[in-house]
Formats: sequence, C-alpha cells, structure tokens
Amino acid sequence: MRLTRERLLNLTNSYLTKIVRKDPNIICIYLTGSMLNEDPFIGGTTDVDLVIVHNHPRDIPRQIVPITEEATLDIQFFQQAYYTPQRKIRLDPWVGPALCFDPVLLYGKGHWFEFTQAAIEAGFFQPGCVLQRSRLFFAKAFESYRELRQNRSMTQSRYILTTLRTIENVCNSVASLNGPPLTDRRILKSFKNVCEAVKIEEAVPLLNQLFLSENDLKPHRDYFLQSWTYYLEQFGKSDLARTIPKYHAFRLKYYTAAVETYWDEHLISALWLMLKTWSVVVEWCSLQGNPHYDGFLNALQAGLPFHETRESQLSDFIDCVDEGIERWGNENGFSAQESDFIQ
Repeated sequence: MRLTRERLLNLTNSYLTKIVRKDPNIICIYLTGSMLNEDPFIGGTTDVDLVIVHNHPRDIPRQIVPITEEATLDIQFFQQAYYTPQRKIRLDPWVGPALCFDPVLLYGKGHWFEFTQAAIEAGFFQPGCVLQRSRLFFAKAFESYRELRQNRSMTQSRYILTTLRTIENVCNSVASLNGPPLTDRRILKSFKNVCEAVKIEEAVPLLNQLFLSENDLKPHRDYFLQSWTYYLEQFGKSDLARTIPKYHAFRLKYYTAAVETYWDEHLISALWLMLKTWSVVVEWCSLQGNPHYDGFLNALQAGLPFHETRESQLSDFIDCVDEGIERWGNENGFSAQESDFIQ
C-alpha cells in the first residue's frame, strides 16, 4: 500500500493517543516541518516532525520513532518553562519559527498552546526580530568559516563538516528573512525560492558552484551510491547510532531514496546529503584515509587538497549573502550592523 500523507497522519495520531494515555505530564503536541505541506515526500519517504511540551524536564531532548519503512517520527521534547520569557522564543531561530509558522495542534490541555503562540507571535514577524534571527544564523556561519581558515590540522571529514555547517547557516540566514529555517533534505533545493522571495538571487549560482566540479560524476553514480550506502547502513546498525539516532538503520531509506531522487533532478542536493552523512560516519568511526570516501571527495574537488579554491568560493558566497541581508535590513528600516540586538 502506498504511503500517503493522510495515512501517515492517522498512524501518527494512533501513536500519540497511546503516549498521551501513559504520560499525564504532556501539555501539548504540535506538528511542524514538511508534513505541513501537501506533498511531504521525497522519493516516497518523509518524517513527521513533532514538538511535545511537558510540564517537567525530560531525560532526552529528541527521539526518532520508526512508523513504516518510508517514514519516522522525529520528536523534540521541551519543558513548558522553556517558552518563557517570550522575547527569548521570538529570537530563537528554530523554536520560534516552529511555533509561529502555522503548526498544527494535535493535542493540548487547556489553551496553553493558543495563548503561548499568540503571545510569541506578537512582534515575531516585525523586521527587527526577523533580522536578528537571520543574523544569529549568519554569526554561526562566520564562526565556522573562521575555524576553517585558522585550523589546518582538521581531518578531511571534519573539514567537510565544518564547511557544510557554514553553508547551512548562511542558507538559513536567508531563509529566516521570509520563513522557517530549512532542513537537510530540502535546504539546497529550496534555496533558490527563498532567495527570490527576499531578492538575493545572486547568491544562488555562488552556492551551486560550491558543489560542482570539473569532473563528470555520471559514470561513477552507482559506485559512489553503493559505497556511501554501505557505510551509512553499517553505521546505522552499530552502537554509535544511539548517539546520533537520526542515522539509525531504520532511517536508511529516508536518505537513500532522497539521494536517488535528487541525483537526476537536483544533483547538488544529492551531493549535500551524501557529503554530510558520509562525513559524519567517517569522523565518528575514525575512517580517515578511507579510499571510497576520499575518492568521492576528489571527484567533487572537495576537502583539504582543494581548500584554496573552495574557501575563496565560500568567501564570495558569504559576502554576497551578507550584502543581501544588509540590503533587506535597510529596505525594512533596520541596519544589519546595528548593535541593538537583544542578547
């Protein structure tokens, strides 16, 4: 039976009914992320992003729950007290957008969700708050970019992960000007649309060139996909997956189906997912010098041997977005360089 959004939501509600019966401390549960879209699937797979608010602390902040082979629940837990003071959540670049960009309430006691959402939304969309959330992402990007420039003793995988973290935060500094931040499977595919929405289109080709090389990857498609899948699957079956549950073996199809879909439709999104997940595996498993991983990096002209060219391209991308954010701020009555950001 083909998995549909409606069927997945029914399975989600059945699971939530069970946990609400067992845990009287749950205040509310709301749905965020890709399931808010009419078509949340990529390659027939998706996850259901949930926020569960308790009136007491939880031992774990996040839990991944398998529902079917094609879908998992990705649950974040927050204590009720985390949502105060409200000014803090308005400036939180992840929690604030999850609450204010039309989540769906699946369970609630009293009217805590409605009151909290209304209080935080007051001022959330004002240009000053929008700009500050954007700048929080940009500051993190600049911090990791500085780390790239100053630390030449990084491993290959660490270098790639730091580069990707820089790119991710730059992309989300743009996305935050017009909507919620973007997540792994959609970040590069959606970047063009978010840039057009805030008139920073000139950043798109600069992002694309960071993932393109002079080599033709098509003849090596199957080799790279099979090698990457093997290491990701082995990691997901190991005890290390307990530390990074989103890479557990039951999420393998979540990544492989997306990469296979993107390879022909949007290659840089496929390369992004492969680079990020494979680099995590190499870093955590101490697989430095692995010929399959290094071969992939060489084909992409990525990693330490190519740092001069890639860091120059990354610098151009950062500068372009920096200018775009400043322009957006000026057009909305705020200077991006103002020092009155709320700490």
